[in-house]
Amino acid sequence: MISFNLPVVNRAKRGMNKTKEIAAIGVDRGGTWTRVAAIDARLRPVKNIRFRTAPLKTLPLKLAALLARWPGGASAPLVIATRGAFSRKWKKPFLVKALAGKLNLAGVVSDAEAAHFAAFKGKAGLLLIAGTGAVVFSGKPGAYKKTGGFNPPSGDPGSGRWLGRQYLGTLGRLHEAGALGHGPTAAYAKTLLARAARGDKACALLEAAAHYELALLLRTAAAPCRGQIRAALAGGLMENARFRANFARAARLALKGRKLVFIKAALSAGEAAARLALQHGRAK
Repeated sequence: MISFNLPVVNRAKRGMNKTKEIAAIGVDRGGTWTRVAAIDARLRPVKNIRFRTAPLKTLPLKLAALLARWPGGASAPLVIATRGAFSRKWKKPFLVKALAGKLNLAGVVSDAEAAHFAAFKGKAGLLLIAGTGAVVFSGKPGAYKKTGGFNPPSGDPGSGRWLGRQYLGTLGRLHEAGALGHGPTAAYAKTLLARAARGDKACALLEAAAHYELALLLRTAAAPCRGQIRAALAGGLMENARFRANFARAARLALKGRKLVFIKAALSAGEAAARLALQHGRAK
């Protein structure tokens, strides 16, 4: 009896451990942090790590060294979500070539696509990203439509860079924005929002103007939609709870007469990229 039962128990243990093995990996390369998430075949998180975002050309070597230490990391399907995947066409072929023979790269998508999947899991919806820039991605995978995000010299209306420039303007320092660059200029939005929360009337008016501009952007993107509007929010500005709540009120006013539902993402963008990788692996 004992010699008969032992192999059965061992097989059960091996099967249990197998479900916890890495089945897919996703990378979310954001402006400040790059996050790497691994999931198993049942979509459960297995590993998560983050490191400071560096120039893209350093990413392949960093990932290859990291995933080589993860059991099954080099062979698991991998999707990289990065800024500029839509607009900077060189990024995908560069990553494909640099990782060939090192990792199982299944795809390169934009960080917006991963964030959209995190909120809507492949279904249709509107994702408003308000960070350094401001843009709405609508539709669903394979049929995304972009509204806004043109990055004019003054910044996307309502974006962090736009707010930062407005704030510098109130100080008579707008001329500094060009030398600072987009990110450092957008960082001044945090100062503006903090002052608005403390009762600074000039900053509060600028914050309200940002709510209005972003609400108009969402309304424009929602115009072709029928029935209920499902929207998710992402980006640095939306991480500020006060800003997010005030924007939601402005959006409901802008879309008065239509049902607007805000969706909270149940996944991180890294986990969403990992799920996209798993789908690719299964399809293959």
